[in-house]
Amino acid sequence: MFANRTLFITTVLLAAFQAAVLAAPTIEVSHDPDARCSVFTLAKGEHVFFGGNDDYINPDSWYWVDPGDGARHGVVWIGEPDNVQQGVNDAGLAYDANGLPRVDVNPHRERAPVSGGYTSYPIHIMHECSTVAEVIAWIESHEWHSFMHDQMQFADAGGDAVIVSAGADGEVVYTRKEPGDGFLVSTNFNVARPSNGFGHPCWRYDRATELLGELVAGEQAVAVEDAAGVLDAVHVEGASSWTLSSLVADLPAGLIYLYLFHQFDRPLVLNVREELSNPRAAGPLGALFPAEVREEAARRHARIAARGSRCRNAGAVWLGLVLASLAALLRPAMRGEGKAFWTVALLVLGPLALIARLVRRPVFVEAVGDMVPVVTAFVAFLGLVILAPALQGGQAMQMVLVLGLPFAAGLIFHGAILSPGAGGGRFLAARAPQILTTASIGLAGISLLGISLVNLSIRNCELFPPGVWTFVTWWLIAALSALPGILLIAIYEFWALRCGFAAWSAVAAGEGPARTPGARSFWIWVPVSLLVLAGGILAGAALWGAMAG
Repeated sequence: MFANRTLFITTVLLAAFQAAVLAAPTIEVSHDPDARCSVFTLAKGEHVFFGGNDDYINPDSWYWVDPGDGARHGVVWIGEPDNVQQGVNDAGLAYDANGLPRVDVNPHRERAPVSGGYTSYPIHIMHECSTVAEVIAWIESHEWHSFMHDQMQFADAGGDAVIVSAGADGEVVYTRKEPGDGFLVSTNFNVARPSNGFGHPCWRYDRATELLGELVAGEQAVAVEDAAGVLDAVHVEGASSWTLSSLVADLPAGLIYLYLFHQFDRPLVLNVREELSNPRAAGPLGALFPAEVREEAARRHARIAARGSRCRNAGAVWLGLVLASLAALLRPAMRGEGKAFWTVALLVLGPLALIARLVRRPVFVEAVGDMVPVVTAFVAFLGLVILAPALQGGQAMQMVLVLGLPFAAGLIFHGAILSPGAGGGRFLAARAPQILTTASIGLAGISLLGISLVNLSIRNCELFPPGVWTFVTWWLIAALSALPGILLIAIYEFWALRCGFAAWSAVAAGEGPARTPGARSFWIWVPVSLLVLAGGILAGAALWGAMAG
């Protein structure tokens, strides 16, 4: 009866926890700094606008033209010569792309071969096609890549648009705009396979969808200023990726409106046919703009770089505090039992652990010990996401990482510090429910602040390419976010200590081996901890939603 009751309640609350995880925003981390572009097509009445933000980590983009010839369309290009980002050809066909995690696709080697590498495909398409229908026909008749790490959006002057991406079955799939008035949006998750992406749901996708829906539903005709306003609403200014240029193409009119460093009140207007008839020398996009626009772009780039340096400075201060906390342990007054425990605790939590060491209240010593593996697992989770962003995809994988890593880290830490003097493996097996409970409660506390602080760091700190300071920054964030977790775990530990179940405080004070609650007196805490975790995730998501909105 007892076992059945525990299993039923735990199953119900685990389902609630899963729902909370799925409702929470994904931390938008990517090892690819080119993975933040926003693209849309807007068609209403006789107007068709194609818009795209080019988000990257350099201070300028590149402009060049290929006039074409009688057999090939001429194209105006933005991006880099070996990696085109945006293009508009003389037939009114436009192209842009969003970066995605790499996935394998069927290359269809039996079809017509294509010269060049991965980035040559949009070049071939833009030279050879006039409409979206022709784009699809071209792809269907030519061999493809053996993989994709992006999705491509094409739009034509007639208002048709398509997103080309990798389907779940490994085949190329097409997400088509509905005929007539309407729009199509793509950001950095695969619209046909959302698990293949750098963050779903995506605030830029949701915001662009909302604004474009209002424009289509409104009574007024749409204008280029409306399209530019959508790009303005979804531009980014993070130190790891920023909107360095934007494009709005009036496809029926053959006009391109360019904006440098999200200065949407200072457009540069190009006529496609005139650019192709009188090609300018290829060079930095910024060189096309007036001096005052370039100067403002330089100031905005400098501000972004300054924010990144502040993050590095904060990380350096935190590292200094951790080293100072470790040094304090060497003082005679700080020496004593539990040196291994306090060394690890100070290394992970720095001054937070030092305060607990000085206060010597058993409830806080217990809470600090419980938080050490949770903080370690949180930083490890962020590292896995940034180094292998495909791990974000899929509900099952997200569940395993969010709950599994703190539990696994807890087993290691408890096993190394507590079990040698308390019975080894049998003790660790008996302690597993307590490890799960404190890991869940601690993760709930970290989620309250951690979701927001990590996303803020992504927007404001230099995290790419990932290096030592990337992880120091997230180590600082995890430690700061640990404070709510320590306070929440202290509630459980207050009960445990009153019942005589001392663990970390007993080891730290040299008072004997750890003591763990038995199953019958402890069972309620497992489902309660999962409920607390679900609440922490939802509260953290709500906080980030308020800050991002």
